[in-house]
Amino acid sequence: MKAFKGFNKNSDGTLSCRDFTYEVGKTYNYDGSISLCKSGFHACHELHQTWYFYPNNGDNVFCEVECGGDIIESEEGDGKFVCSEITILREVDMSGVEAFNCACGFRDGYAVVRKGDKYNHIGTDGKLLSEEWWDSAWDFHNGYTWVRKGDKYKIDTNGNVSNF
Repeated sequence: MKAFKGFNKNSDGTLSCRDFTYEVGKTYNYDGSISLCKSGFHACHELHQTWYFYPNNGDNVFCEVECGGDIIESEEGDGKFVCSEITILREVDMSGVEAFNCACGFRDGYAVVRKGDKYNHIGTDGKLLSEEWWDSAWDFHNGYTWVRKGDKYKIDTNGNVSNF
């Protein structure tokens, strides 16, 4: 199955995750039993799901992968799974994706992201919801969220802001 995986970028050009080193174009097989967050090769069904584990901060690399063998799906709804076989197909071009320090889980198609001490929302397409960066921001719920910059504001999934 095609999927996506985030990696630490090493100085020698290799990629790593959980103390294992990878190279693009190679296939790896896990010898032993797999377990979520403990053993095996972890990946996510969608690219944006990897950002919770590896933010797009310039220090990480994201790849399209082919997963096979034994597979165990996460029950957390985060799109993560573990497999016993993985092929690193290609690096994903992240030039169209906004850089950020961390991302929370996606709700209503957006996740809260942080850059420095400011917050925004990023869509599953990697685009920011607003050009405005806020002092604080919360998860979306039923198409709306709270953001703050001085006074309180409410914002919808179209980027429309209302002052209360």
